[in-house]
Amino acid sequence: MGFASRSVSIMRYRVKGDVEGSFWDVVDEGVKKYAFREIVGPGEEVGMGWVSVEDFTDTEFRSASYVIGNYVALSLRLDSVRVPTKILEMRLKQESKKLLDESGRQRLSSAQRRELKDNLRETLKKQVFPSIQVFELIWDTARSVVYFGSLSIKARERVEDQFKKSFGLTLVPLIPYLRAEEILSSEQAKDALGKLKPSLMAP
Repeated sequence: MGFASRSVSIMRYRVKGDVEGSFWDVVDEGVKKYAFREIVGPGEEVGMGWVSVEDFTDTEFRSASYVIGNYVALSLRLDSVRVPTKILEMRLKQESKKLLDESGRQRLSSAQRRELKDNLRETLKKQVFPSIQVFELIWDTARSVVYFGSLSIKARERVEDQFKKSFGLTLVPLIPYLRAEEILSSEQAKDALGKLKPSLMAP
């Protein structure tokens, strides 16, 4: 679900680090360099990258369309292609039998079997529709805060890595404890926070 939905799960991050050079030039270069690319190479099963928050097929970002005031609005698109294991096994048995019948041999070598399996996987990948996931991200550049539209651990790991590669900046999860450190002003309050211990709420 996107940020415009009636309900949405959001992970909040603090952006850490410094940008070398012109801020908006670095952002523009990072967005376009790491824009989404389809799965094309052999062995690839995952395609990932930035797309427009309004259209997940738009990877051109004409006129810096991702900029809204001091906000950067992007979506992280993740395409996954998984060949069903049983289908691959079935085709491997069929093609192995065919090769053995044609050659008159009793068995294939491990290298031949591995090569056949890899070739079959690439062939089958072209027959499988990718699973497409799109996660929205809003970056408040004035406050150095990022809002990410998912609480999934795997999705969070991917966006943290993508953000680091794209902009050279680190996303630090803004959990309640860290947020409390930021807003508490007195040393006494911060010292009390540091002494807090987790409580077991179950009876």
